[in-house]
Amino acid sequence: MKTDNIKNVLIVDDSATMRMLISLSIRKIMDSIRITEAENGLTALSQMQQQDFDLVFTDMQMPEMDGGRLIQRIREQVSKDLPVIIITTQGEEHARNLGLSKGANGYLVKPVSSRELRETVMRYLGRN
Repeated sequence: MKTDNIKNVLIVDDSATMRMLISLSIRKIMDSIRITEAENGLTALSQMQQQDFDLVFTDMQMPEMDGGRLIQRIREQVSKDLPVIIITTQGEEHARNLGLSKGANGYLVKPVSSRELRETVMRYLGRN
């Protein structure tokens, strides 16, 4: 159970560079934020058993467990209400529809603009 105003964000992507870029961008948006990183869906689920998160960003194509399966597992085992945003290179309409049908709250295409990321973070985490 959280007792402070710090928001917990989980970034799930098999690219360490992408996790770092998203993390740095989010830190510029909000001061009171704690970012946890995972390289795949299995690691992400393990981290969700250890702490609560306020927002999850996930890639779709990852080894071990992809983003689609991760979202399904979050909805079945963790929370139906936890905001989950897909960040992926797959910009096609069918990929977007598939991701949203799995239970994602949003869908951003890489490279994500600062404006899109800011709007998404503020929509789900509000102002600190």
